Amino acid sequence: MIRKPAIIVSLFAALAAGAAVYPIDSCRSARNWVFIDGAEFGGARGGVAEAPGGLALKYDFTGGGAYVGIRPTFPLPDLPEYRITVAADRESSVNYRLTDANGRTFQGVPVTVRPGGDTVLTVSAAGPWSGAWGGREGVSAFTPPAAGLWLTVGKPGAAPFGGMLLVKSLAGVSDTPPEKSLAGKPFRESAIGWSLAGEWLPQYEGAELKLAAVPGENAVPAQLTLVEPRAGRDAATRFRLDPKDGERVLRWKPAFPYGVNPRSVTRIRFRLEAENGSAAEFASSIAGREAASRPDAPENGRGIRSARTGTCVHFNYAPKPEGPFAGWYPRARLLDEIAACGYKYIRDGLSAEERPEGGWKLREHDAETLRAARERGLELIAVIDMSADEPLDRFLERLAAIVRGSRGYVNVYELGNEPHNFGQWRQTFRHNGRDGSWNGYESDGTVSEWVRKHVEYTNAGADLIKKIAPDKTVIGLGSNTPTNFHALNLGVSPQLDGVVDHPYTYSLPPEKVPFGWNLAERDGIRVGDAENTFAGLIGSYREQFRKTGKMRTVWITEFGFTGFWFDGKNETGLYAGFTEEAQAVYLVRRFIEGLALPVAVSCQYDFLDDYGSGEHDAESNFGLLRADYSRKPAFYAVRRMNMLLHNAQPDPAAKVKVTAAPLHRSAQRGELIRDWDKQSIAAENGVRAYAFSDPAAPQERMLAVWSMQPYGREFNNRAVTLEIGGWERFAGLPAAVDLITGDSFGIPFEVKDGRLRIEDLPLKEHPLLITFRE
Repeated sequence: MIRKPAIIVSLFAALAAGAAVYPIDSCRSARNWVFIDGAEFGGARGGVAEAPGGLALKYDFTGGGAYVGIRPTFPLPDLPEYRITVAADRESSVNYRLTDANGRTFQGVPVTVRPGGDTVLTVSAAGPWSGAWGGREGVSAFTPPAAGLWLTVGKPGAAPFGGMLLVKSLAGVSDTPPEKSLAGKPFRESAIGWSLAGEWLPQYEGAELKLAAVPGENAVPAQLTLVEPRAGRDAATRFRLDPKDGERVLRWKPAFPYGVNPRSVTRIRFRLEAENGSAAEFASSIAGREAASRPDAPENGRGIRSARTGTCVHFNYAPKPEGPFAGWYPRARLLDEIAACGYKYIRDGLSAEERPEGGWKLREHDAETLRAARERGLELIAVIDMSADEPLDRFLERLAAIVRGSRGYVNVYELGNEPHNFGQWRQTFRHNGRDGSWNGYESDGTVSEWVRKHVEYTNAGADLIKKIAPDKTVIGLGSNTPTNFHALNLGVSPQLDGVVDHPYTYSLPPEKVPFGWNLAERDGIRVGDAENTFAGLIGSYREQFRKTGKMRTVWITEFGFTGFWFDGKNETGLYAGFTEEAQAVYLVRRFIEGLALPVAVSCQYDFLDDYGSGEHDAESNFGLLRADYSRKPAFYAVRRMNMLLHNAQPDPAAKVKVTAAPLHRSAQRGELIRDWDKQSIAAENGVRAYAFSDPAAPQERMLAVWSMQPYGREFNNRAVTLEIGGWERFAGLPAAVDLITGDSFGIPFEVKDGRLRIEDLPLKEHPLLITFRE
């Protein structure tokens, strides 16, 4: 080989032959390379260390040996030719080895490298070769792709027998642009006396971080940790920073154990910790050129085309900045936050006021809410109050005025709200001198009178709305599930398109509900399933619709998880106070299950903490925002879910099977509640896996997967193996997104027997969304 000065090339620099040289590694981090001592010959010593301008391969053959070398710890990109730039402090015999796809190692022809300049070694899969061994014996031709590369230095022929070879860069040659080069924005952060300036350098596959750490006047020794998210244990690389060393320039790159995915966004986390306990954290993201179609960290949901998720609001109760719902008064600010969260629906009441000249009209405050919501692309589910102490004819007059005044903005009308709690139905239509039963079933085995009267009002209201606005959707009933079933059996108008349910879990994980076959004696009717699951509840609705003659839709216009703090005074209360992180996890899990099941829309209750976020009050802590308008973790998790799944539909073509989901015996969960109206409710230890498609993105499919166990953070993970049939053409490299943290990473994946297979996925407690592409 002819020795020549090295040529500094940038990404996409053209060569005369039409190919281009692309950086693979800058050779500035010893962590990316392994020293080889040629142990089969014995006696050689040396090592690899970071040095100005590259990596110093040091060698000493005074004790014997034949060669030493280094090899990269990262996988090589599949290229026909590589370029290694080196410099020597003395005349050296340098060679290389390539291991092919069959495990056979081919050795090149030695090159003499002399001091005084740089030498570029050409490592070609075409050779020439001076020998080969291992793998498939007798094969003389190299079989791509390359599985490994070694750079070696031979023992000098004469003393001195020690020296150093400076390895300055590794590059690749290709006539096609790289598909897996990642890019990120430069950043600068200052904390605990240190200034950190980072720059992402694109490489043929991935990217390398060049990070300058500069101590300030008050800097103290610190540890800098760089974290690459993984499906299992996150990969952490740690550097010690000491002010005595002055400015330090670090080189680091993510390993991507399952391959670099040009469609994903990888968020690298940084943590700087001083010895005195001070700490700071920040993050920087790198992305492939195809990652823009589904951003992993969305910023706004105004452009959402369609969605089946929403949130409850109380603008109707806050026409003035006073009273218990005064927090809802800054309507524009809250609507902007709702749009930013990616919701499509808001649920609020509409009221009418009596005209001085007689009759009713839509209240102007509510009309302003409708206009403001429309400006932000939000749909309003309009709740119209129903009260037992209002005569039916007066109710219908008021209802007609509301519908006529709002039908230009409203497509969904909800008749009443939780009649077992509100509207005085149980108190007005009593049973044997006492308030009617909360579940609509009396101790003498009869359906409560209040249920019959509420059905009468509901039917009349649904018929009237359809007469005025036949194209609108009318939903109602709105009691707990067994009461709704009793109402359907009594006979509900065909003009009622959907049935409203509010399946709060109270203190259970989101896949569970406190209704099921075990409570049939209490409720006088069997609802749900034997395991008290939400999926079973929705399935039983479908069966009840078939039995009662009309296939209606199910609308979940309220559900949620409160974060109050238990004060020790109500041990048997319905609600338990969840941590803010558990609230985020549980909301996402329930929303996704609603998307996978035949649920028309799911609305979380409610967007803003009511009553000032009262510490010990369950009703005051359901919000995605605290009473001071700060965002809880759930806001970001729900926003991420909305942006990634807003247009998603269940994909019936996918045949998803969880083939293994082992749990350590210590991780098995048993009884959740010992006595729920004299019944026990057990935990679910299984895995949910739901397949989705997006009509606007036909080239991809999505799989949501999570463990149904209660959220506890006690153990690291469980191992899950899944198979997916029907998605054979979506066998591109998948990317997984942790819907709670936003971290994106590769997963273990293969195509086997025509099915996509994910084996031993280290599933943590957060739900994952895995995207497959053609």
